[in-house]
Amino acid sequence: MNIMEHYLLEKLIASDSLIVELSMAFLRLVMEMRTAGNTLYISLTAAFVISALVVWLLRFVAKNVTESYQPGIGFTISSFISYIATFVLVICLFSLQFTEPVVRVVIKGWELALTEDIEWRNSTFLEAYEKVADLRTEDGRSVEDFNGFPHPDLGGSNIPARSDQARFAITDAYLVSAAENFAETMPVLNWILSAKTGNAKSEILSDMERYFEGSQTYELLGAVSIAADKIADELIEQTGRIIIIGTAALLLVWFVLQTLIFALVSWAALRRIKEDFC
Repeated sequence: MNIMEHYLLEKLIASDSLIVELSMAFLRLVMEMRTAGNTLYISLTAAFVISALVVWLLRFVAKNVTESYQPGIGFTISSFISYIATFVLVICLFSLQFTEPVVRVVIKGWELALTEDIEWRNSTFLEAYEKVADLRTEDGRSVEDFNGFPHPDLGGSNIPARSDQARFAITDAYLVSAAENFAETMPVLNWILSAKTGNAKSEILSDMERYFEGSQTYELLGAVSIAADKIADELIEQTGRIIIIGTAALLLVWFVLQTLIFALVSWAALRRIKEDFC
């Protein structure tokens, strides 16, 4: 990954702006296209030709309404918007075939950022600790023995988890927190993809079983790593949905915009007829 790609990835992960996220994702897709032989040049040629045809059709419609129609500044602006919208649409449709490698990089970037996020790790550890501390047996006693396991606010760094209830509580705390972090960090991808946690849960529990064969506590960094890694894998497997939803959304936005432009140009041409008769 070169400096520009690394910069775009950082911006994409750190941004809270929908426009910035979409722009960075688009640039990443275009940069991915650049590595695919002649695809970029083919897409650019197609974009130029199709955009020109749409503008020609716009002029044809106006002239077909009235021969006396003379394009003015309004038509020029409408043609420019129509051309740019069509050009971007064609490039985006071509670039969507490179969605998987781009999404893989973005999600793995999120995974790395999550595992290195000390604030997230501390807050999630605190939540997991308190969930286990709240577990009670039928007679009201604590499920786990917390002697030697001080509260995180007092410097504690481990959670007792010999019982199944405690392990499930820890697992849920980390998985829910990781999924929520993805939703907050990647709202656009989260809207399309589903951060499933089933496989991650079973992997963490299996990892706990192996760890407890020789220890009374569980190294929570293992849960962090597994949660992020497995959720990332689940998300990457769903990248086909991005192509489908992305294509539909792009075509819908383009169609609505072009409909408005053609309607405005036709209205301007009809108004010219009215002026000619007055």
